[in-house]
Amino acid sequence: MPLRSVRIRVLLPCLLLLLASSVLRAADPVKNLSAHYRHWLTEEVPYIINSDERKQFLALANDAERDNFIKAFWDARNPNPASGMNEYENEHYRRLAYANQQFGNIKAEDGWRTDEGRIYITLGPPQQKASYPNARNLRPMEIWFYQSTTPALPSHFYIVFYKRSIGEPYTLYSPYQDGPVRLVTGLEALNDQKRSLDIIRKSLGDEVARTMLSLIPTEPVDLDSYTPSLSSDVLLSTIHGLPDNRFTKEMLEAHRSQELVTHRILTGPDQAELAAMTFREADGRQSVHYLLRYREPLAALVGRLPGGQTGYSMTLQSTVFTKAGKRIYADDEKLGGVLTESEAAVARKRRFAAEGRLPLVPGEYRVDVTLTNDLNQMSLHESRYVAVPLVSGAEWSMSNLLAASAQPPVQDAGRVVPFSVAGVRFMPRGIGDVSLHDTDQLRLIFQLWSKPTDPASLAGHKIKMTYGYGRLQSGPSPVSESEELDASDFDASGTLLTGHSISMAGLAPGTYRLSVTAMDETTQQKAYAGMSFRVVADTEPTDLWTAYGIEAVNSHNAAMDDYKRGLSAAAQSQTDDAVAWFRRSLADDAQYLPALTRLVDLLSQSGRYKDVAELSRKYPVTHAISQATAILMAQANAQVGEGPVAVRILESELEFQAPNTELYLALAKVYQDQGNATKAGEYRQRAALLRN
Repeated sequence: MPLRSVRIRVLLPCLLLLLASSVLRAADPVKNLSAHYRHWLTEEVPYIINSDERKQFLALANDAERDNFIKAFWDARNPNPASGMNEYENEHYRRLAYANQQFGNIKAEDGWRTDEGRIYITLGPPQQKASYPNARNLRPMEIWFYQSTTPALPSHFYIVFYKRSIGEPYTLYSPYQDGPVRLVTGLEALNDQKRSLDIIRKSLGDEVARTMLSLIPTEPVDLDSYTPSLSSDVLLSTIHGLPDNRFTKEMLEAHRSQELVTHRILTGPDQAELAAMTFREADGRQSVHYLLRYREPLAALVGRLPGGQTGYSMTLQSTVFTKAGKRIYADDEKLGGVLTESEAAVARKRRFAAEGRLPLVPGEYRVDVTLTNDLNQMSLHESRYVAVPLVSGAEWSMSNLLAASAQPPVQDAGRVVPFSVAGVRFMPRGIGDVSLHDTDQLRLIFQLWSKPTDPASLAGHKIKMTYGYGRLQSGPSPVSESEELDASDFDASGTLLTGHSISMAGLAPGTYRLSVTAMDETTQQKAYAGMSFRVVADTEPTDLWTAYGIEAVNSHNAAMDDYKRGLSAAAQSQTDDAVAWFRRSLADDAQYLPALTRLVDLLSQSGRYKDVAELSRKYPVTHAISQATAILMAQANAQVGEGPVAVRILESELEFQAPNTELYLALAKVYQDQGNATKAGEYRQRAALLRN
């Protein structure tokens, strides 16, 4: 064979390797980044950037686009865009610096790579930390305790770290993947999980031992046998994938919406007022109805629409928080309409108010409302605290007072439009405060609330209503009007809708205070409410023009309302009430899967596996049901002895999901519990291959 032919055969594989290496470099966009942007992507934000954002960043063409992306990335996570600083970004880099100082090699600044560094950067400092560096017969361990700030994770959980050997960094512990044998030194319990668990109990006590079986404090465990928790591995997997979690993405989108508002021009303070009141239906459902009302007419709200017609276009954003500041849910609505020239002329001379309705359960809340005029990007923002009363005790109470327009009420059988109650819609003029001319009537609409009672038992009871009003400044003596109501008009839930009109005739201009008292003349029980009203000159505009989200009303789903009530109950740790409302949501619409997801999650956290198993029979796994929900359903069936059902659920889920570690581990656990070691080993091996 000629020497030249040999050389070609030898060189050809080398050339192919070089070409392959070149292709791989070209196919890896991370390597094509400059050091600055590669460091940002791979070492600064790898635990908080989601997969969609990562793809977007890698697809950018130049450094200017990358700089803009990075700015938008942090802006979208800013919890308070108007503050002039980004608390989220500052906190992230504080965590990153701490991880590099406390974990790993300080000189190499690689603490972020360690398991402890990753958890610290992702979740922040633990609320509590327990360290066991020299426990008898055990490897060095640390237990971190967290209270979750996201609905993606259980409300309370532990994270456990251990050292495989002296000199190594702490490694994340998994009750299912590792088990107690990984924590015990010596040979007396070699490969024996139960004996290893007994050693931990003897050395550190039952509480630490139970943590080695489940990282979730509320999950029941059996210390007399090694039964590791699959929920713990799901927890660890959720933490690992937190940037791509549904709840994280929803929160990010909410922040982006708020961030967009801050890039608009915010009007100054005292431009508007936010007032709210609660209406209660006979079936017990309660909603907060609010008015975001301009103090003066604003002609700029009406203008030329993109299509050339005259009208208005606004965006109304309302976000509900607990009193402590925990976000519950947010609504975005479009307010828009076409006006004739005469209608536009009238609207420009009147004050505007945006109407909103927020389904909630009893409790105390903060409501943030932002209204943006899409025609000129001018925005205003108002907040207020509202209380939704618990109507169940013996004490009477009264809603706030609604000043209604002279327009006659209209039927609203769906009770979905703001300021609708008992199937009737009232046009609002003010809540707790209103301006009137001396030719007007103050038309009051309000509710009385008492404990649920059979109306027949109230026959003969009379309710004396007293309306007293007078000027706040010195002036004529207060005026009082009275009337009687029949207490049997209360419905079975203890609710009575009523109203009253007061003529402004003869009242001098000025500010007046109205006090309303309701008294059951038989029991002497009383309820009170009050409001202010101003009598103004005829030249001062008093009528409102209002708008609400027509699209939201047209697409209304009762299931969504009850789901929101469930969210508000869950945010206040009213678990039983939240479960009831999520069940009610599914009764409204069996296809409303957000309610099913939260219901399964809450029941699982409470250890109510039988209830979850029953739900899995009623709601079979489909492509629409999330993987986390399917795993919890399978786990619940396994807990109540329905192993074949658990297998069927997970194998069905594999038909809808790409193969992944969580599903394989879940199947391995179920098969192991059924005594099928072969199948269990097969799925553990598949999981290991995916991890590698």
